Amino acid sequence: MVFEVVFFFVSLTVLGLWLLARDEAEVWRGAWRARRVRQLLRTFDGKELARAENVLGPASEIVNGSRGRRLYVWKDPVARGIPSAASLLIITLTVDGAGIVTHVAWELR
Repeated sequence: MVFEVVFFFVSLTVLGLWLLARDEAEVWRGAWRARRVRQLLRTFDGKELARAENVLGPASEIVNGSRGRRLYVWKDPVARGIPSAASLLIITLTVDGAGIVTHVAWELR
């Protein structure tokens, strides 16, 4: 009887520690992914769109705007520099008429 009670409490403790460690690992992975995304997207600002397309692949959506500007949208791009995670990553680049990236944005959903 004593063994079962001790085993029960030890099992609960181990389960609780495992759940906490899993949550902390997910938070760490999310922060690491955010750092990698920021570093990668910083290299696109002011550069030609071709550079972003080489790294991120073809855009999921392209929206034409006024004065020759376009909005390129990537939804959860598979790039070597961006680690995968449970959340959806959306990257948007605003490109002027000359094909130069003028604004970079991203968000996790």
